[in-house]
This record gives sequence, structure tokens and C-alpha cells, in this order.
Amino acid sequence: MTLLKRLAASVSVLSLAACATGTWSPPAPREAETYADHLVGRVANLRQDHAAAADRYFQALQREPNNAALIEGAVTASLASGNLDRARQAARMAPRQGAPAYAQLLRAADDLARGRARVAGDDLNALEGNAAEELVGRMMQVWVQAGDDNVDGVIADLTPLASIRPYGGLFTYQQAMALDFAGRNAEALEAYTEAANGPMFLPPGVEHHADLLVRSGSAQQAVALLQSEQNRANPALTAAAQRAASNERTASALTPARGAAVALYGLAAIYDQEGDATNALATLSLSLALDPQLDASRIMFAQIQGKLDHPDLARSMLSHVTPPSPYAASARMMEAWLYVDADRPDEALAIARAAAESGDLRAKRTLADIYRNLRRYDDAEPIYSQLIEAQPTEWRLFFARGAARERLGRWPEAEADFRHALELSPEQPDVMNYLGYTWIDRGEHMQEGLAMLQRAAALRPMSGAIIDSLGWAYFRMGDYPQALTYIERAVELEPADAVLNDHLGDVYWRVGRRIEARFQWQRALSLEPESAEAIQAKVENGLPDVPPSQSATR
Repeated sequence: MTLLKRLAASVSVLSLAACATGTWSPPAPREAETYADHLVGRVANLRQDHAAAADRYFQALQREPNNAALIEGAVTASLASGNLDRARQAARMAPRQGAPAYAQLLRAADDLARGRARVAGDDLNALEGNAAEELVGRMMQVWVQAGDDNVDGVIADLTPLASIRPYGGLFTYQQAMALDFAGRNAEALEAYTEAANGPMFLPPGVEHHADLLVRSGSAQQAVALLQSEQNRANPALTAAAQRAASNERTASALTPARGAAVALYGLAAIYDQEGDATNALATLSLSLALDPQLDASRIMFAQIQGKLDHPDLARSMLSHVTPPSPYAASARMMEAWLYVDADRPDEALAIARAAAESGDLRAKRTLADIYRNLRRYDDAEPIYSQLIEAQPTEWRLFFARGAARERLGRWPEAEADFRHALELSPEQPDVMNYLGYTWIDRGEHMQEGLAMLQRAAALRPMSGAIIDSLGWAYFRMGDYPQALTYIERAVELEPADAVLNDHLGDVYWRVGRRIEARFQWQRALSLEPESAEAIQAKVENGLPDVPPSQSATR
């Protein structure tokens, strides 16, 4: 099957099959234990609990060390849990011929990292796996070719694929980096520029783009690239901009291993966007086997494990991101948020305070955000004020301080912050939502608030919170049919939000659908809302009668 066809195919998963022929007999106890470990490991892998899956596979391998299915499961689960040593241990059990795909990929990554590109190429040529695994191999093969001085072959192979979304931007960066590696600077700069204008944000690729600009005598152009609105939010690119301003290199010299590591980092980002966490995590581990200095992969790995609710694996990976890495402060901030999510606020604040003491503005912002998350608004507000003095044109800081001040009951100051945030960046749906909703809820600037919420909803039509705010505006203005349309839509978008379900219950009550209203209030109570007592009172007594209100459409 060609690569183009495989790209169109969905990523396959391994499946167990049972033979339907012959007479069945129960397995021997030892076989039954192995089968049980295999089955539990597979289920754990499918549930994306990769550390538990690896444990089960290795238990089974103690009894059947030559079982190819167990080796495959152990390598995949170990890579996805970030344990390269364990993955190598399982890969060594695989035969040289016919080894599972990830075992071959790990061997090739290790060989490429040691400068043995042709040996890596032999493993990659023998690779047989699913579409995701073969694409990982294809990205590594690009750098086997580049290391073999066959950059023209790389360009020829990747050019037809550069228009395939979402992979096209990654392929264009790979062309640029291969040309850069070969010293074909003019062609590389042209390809880098095309990649930079494409759909993919690839920070390590941007670093190498800027590095070539510096080496070509265009340091100021490199600084401008690194300080663009998108790029300056990345700490590694911020650090690179400082080096470029001093006419220093912004990235280490390209090698086949480094190029392949960046390729796999980008590929993992695509897999993550497509909801394929297992292949994303395994691919990130392979990128670290290729280049252990690529902390961007560690950050993404931790983010994915955090989303999967595996904070221990996330923290373990983050512990390896230390100074002088430009991502060190980001790693500490992520650790702090992981402790917030685990309801361990003291540990979260200890880490955040220590990071903020370094003077890093992002770390100070994280500390303020954590205080606000913990509803310690009086601690958050002065930090936002300090940050605003240092960054007076950053609209997000005015928005955050306004939210803290609103919760502290300092509405005039909060309103001024929201208005100033919109002056700095007029088309911000979150700011318009907060300000418009608060106006409506306070009974102030009703028509201006409604118009603001209508604009926010037009900008972000898939936000349940914003659609709910617009519906609530109509509710407060007495137009219950309009309110019903929007709030029902909001609950469709975010069915597990307590506030939205509570609002829907209120609307149902006003349009006379009393049974459904109580059902929605009960639903809201099951979602652990902040205002549980008030909602329970509505379940028992309904809403009080109100005089007719003027419709918002009149």
C-alpha cells in the first residue's frame, strides 16, 4: 500500500482473534495467566493507562519471552508511558526479522542517534505496521536519506505530500530542514518561509529557520520572525530571539538525529490533535531517543498525560526539564497546575511561588492565575497590577485583573479593566462575554451588552459559555423563546456545565415546562455547582412570579 493511501486510512489498532475451528479446551494454568495478563494489558492500553499496560505485558513476558504480541504491547506501552529503558528492554526481546513496528522504530532511532544512519535505514526498510507507525518510519527515513547526501530524493518524496492536511506543513518544514542540513541555504530559506506561512506551528522548526537567517547575515530578520505574535509566546523562541539580537546562533547544528526528532515532535502534535494519544506519546518518546535535549517533546508529553489524567507520568517527564532549558519555567508552571487539578493547593502554590521568585513574568502570571483559580482574588489582584506595569499593552492581564476585581466587588475598577482590554484588542470574545454578561446580570447597559454578546457569539459560535450568555441576556430582557433557543444550544455544546443546565431550567420554568425545569435543576445539582442551595430551593419551590417584561426584540 502506498504512503498516500496509508495517510488516507484510519490508524488501526491491534485486535484479538479467536479461532472458531476445532474443539476448544481450557488453557493450562500458566497459559491462562499469560492470556489474562495480555488481555488486561490490552484493555489498559486501549484505556490509555499505558504504565499499567506495560506492567501486565512484562509480567506475561516473564512466562513467554518470545511471544511477539506481548513484546509489541510492552514496547508500545512503555514508549507511551515515557519509559525508554523499559521499551528498549522489550525491543531487545524481538527478533531482528519480523519485529513489531515500534521495536524496529526504537532500534532505528537509537542507531540514528549514534550516527549509524544506514543501519537505521535497514530497520526502517523492513518496517511493517499500521498507518501511524509507518508514517513515523517515513519521517525517520527522510533523515536517513539526508544523512546519505540524498536531499534531492527527500524533496522529490515530500513535494507531492506538502498539500495533504494536516501533514503538509510538517512536510514543508522537513524539506526546509533537509536543504538547510545540505547547505543549500537559498532553497532552504525559501522553504522555511513557505512553512512559516503555512498551517503548522513548529517551534523547533522556527528555531532552525531563525538560525539560518542569523548564519546568512540577517539577524534582524531572525529577531522579527522570533518576536512575531505567535512565536513570542513560546519560551524557547523568546530565548532564541535574545540570542539572535546578539548575532548568536539560535539552534544547535542540524544532524539527521535532530532533524528526525523535530519531525516526530511535529507528527506527535498532529496525532494529538486527531485524538490519537497512544501514537502521539510513543512518537514523542522516540523523538527523545533521537534527541534527549528536545525539551519541547517533554512539555507536549506532559500536556497529553495531564489530559489523560495521569499526573504522575506528567510530573515524571517534567522533572527532566531543568535549567538552563528555556522550558524549565514552563515545566514548573505545569507542575503547579497539575497539583491544582489534584486538589493539592499548598504544593501548587509552593512551586508557583518558587518559580515566580526567579522574576520570570510567565511564572508570576501563573501564580496570579492559580490564586484566582483558588478564589484568592485578593492575592491575585496585586500581582496582575505588577504585571501590567511591566506589560502595559497586554490585554490578557487587564482581563484577568478585571475578573479578580469583579469577584472582589470592585465593579467600577473591573469594568474599566474590561473596557481597556477591548481597547487594546477589540475583537476578544472572552472579554466581550464577561463584560456583556455582567452588564446584563447587573441590569446595566442592556442593549450595549446584548450587542456585545451577539458579536462574541458570532466570533465563537461553538462556545457553550458564550451562547449561554447570549441566551441569558434574552432571558433577563424577558424574551423567553429567544432565550430558550440559545440556552438549549449552549447545553448541547457543553452538557456537563452546571451553570448552563441551571439556566436552562430557569428558561423552561418561564415558558411553562415545569417538569423539564425541575429535571434540568436536578441535572445541575448532580454536576456539583457552586450555588447548590439556591438550585435546590428552585427544585422545591420553582421560580417566583415576575411581572411581564418587555421583549428584547421590541
